[in-house]
Amino acid sequence: MKSATIDKMDALRRLLGASPARSPTRVDTDDVYPLHMLDDTRTLRGIVVTWTLRFNDVLDADKLHASLSTLLEIGDWRKLGGRLRLRENGELELHVPRPFTAERPAVSYTHQMLDMNIQDHPLARTLPKATDGPTVQAGPLGFRCFAACDGAPETLDDFLLRDIPQLSLHVTSFHDATLVGLAWPHTLMDVMGQQALVHAWSLVLAGKGHEVPPVLGARDDAISAAADASDENEEFRLGQNRLTGWAMLRFGLRFAWDMLWNPVVETRAIFLPKRVVAQLRQQAEEGLIADNDRGEKQFVSEGDVLTAWAARAVASSLPQPRPVTILHALNARFRLPSLRAHEGAGVFVQNMAIAACAFLSHEVATGPLGPIALENRRHLVEQSTEGQVLACLRELRRQPKAESDPSMVCGASDAVLVPFTNWTRADIFKTINFGGAVVHQGETGPQRKNPRGTIVFHHAQAMCQGPQVRNVFVLLGKDGEENVWLTGILLPRTWAKIEEEFGSL
Repeated sequence: MKSATIDKMDALRRLLGASPARSPTRVDTDDVYPLHMLDDTRTLRGIVVTWTLRFNDVLDADKLHASLSTLLEIGDWRKLGGRLRLRENGELELHVPRPFTAERPAVSYTHQMLDMNIQDHPLARTLPKATDGPTVQAGPLGFRCFAACDGAPETLDDFLLRDIPQLSLHVTSFHDATLVGLAWPHTLMDVMGQQALVHAWSLVLAGKGHEVPPVLGARDDAISAAADASDENEEFRLGQNRLTGWAMLRFGLRFAWDMLWNPVVETRAIFLPKRVVAQLRQQAEEGLIADNDRGEKQFVSEGDVLTAWAARAVASSLPQPRPVTILHALNARFRLPSLRAHEGAGVFVQNMAIAACAFLSHEVATGPLGPIALENRRHLVEQSTEGQVLACLRELRRQPKAESDPSMVCGASDAVLVPFTNWTRADIFKTINFGGAVVHQGETGPQRKNPRGTIVFHHAQAMCQGPQVRNVFVLLGKDGEENVWLTGILLPRTWAKIEEEFGSL
């Protein structure tokens, strides 16, 4: 079942004549932590994240588990070891065992040892790897067995109805490699929270537990405080484009029609070598006009260019012309002075992303990369000011917490929605250093490009992926050689368009 609350499950069970399920008995000695405004949302309640890290070294799985458990004993890092519970008012909270015990651990842990090299395993050998040119490779859905163990929680109700930790650790060991799978409900954290977690975990593994930064705002929500403290009265401009009423109904009907006639999507990995990314950027810059008397081109970032490339692939594969709405996750950590002021003092391990949108006509979306990238940047610059971020937060504060949703739908009612999430700032490839757990190097010689204890690949997915998830890109970041990795959830016609373009790069 995929309902968001126990109440809904109980209603269904009563309808079927069954007894309603109940949460585990409350333990009076547990610490109770709140979930914050951007944690407990409709969208995030429906997502359990799995994240798989590939190492070309043999790691000590028990040491990985012990060090992660140690981290979750430090200060408010304990929050991550909590159990999700539903309050009477419908809001979620975390109950953290005090102390953690073998019966109620901080982390669920499983380990499978496979007596072979990774290239001898029929599935693991197909994990994505760097290539000479741009390639489309197998996506994360086919590698579920490396992300979490059988019977792992898949929905919010699985966490609510069992006394289980939020975090699970599933390690798969080969003779020459290790796959580390992590899973958690998205209500726990965003990608910058993930970065904070693996950085702190790396410190504990290196024997530097004293350097682990404190978790900020574990009990008091800095996002809510920023919204409440603002005396600005700036209008939330993106709200003017929000789809409501008949417009939202038309969008929903068109979206349902698209799913009916295009039911199959394919999840794959995309590898773009450094030279190809540079080539795409050059193409974009050549398509930009000079913006001053000195003939200087208007600036677009690499992220703008990759977003433009992704949006054009979708728009160019449509059977008939339609506008495009690009949906971005804008992280408030980097936009509000009240949050940036804590830089260096600790880390926020929570969700802090709000929606931002770029609106493209079909003509722009199918044209040269430069104008698409520039239009994407223009919209993001307008929406990422302190005033607009605060205006968005104030808008969300007006809604009941469990009903609010920062992933609002905006733009034309006939637009194709293209969610594009950029993890580049988290710099995952360079953040993780599990050298303290290395038993021996798995890959040696001149073909090895990465330092000992670092990853060569990672990907993420939702434990349950519904048919409505489509036209989605996740920019996973750059590896140690500055090559770019993405995941796409796209229709076959869009994949065909991408592979056709790869032939000319």
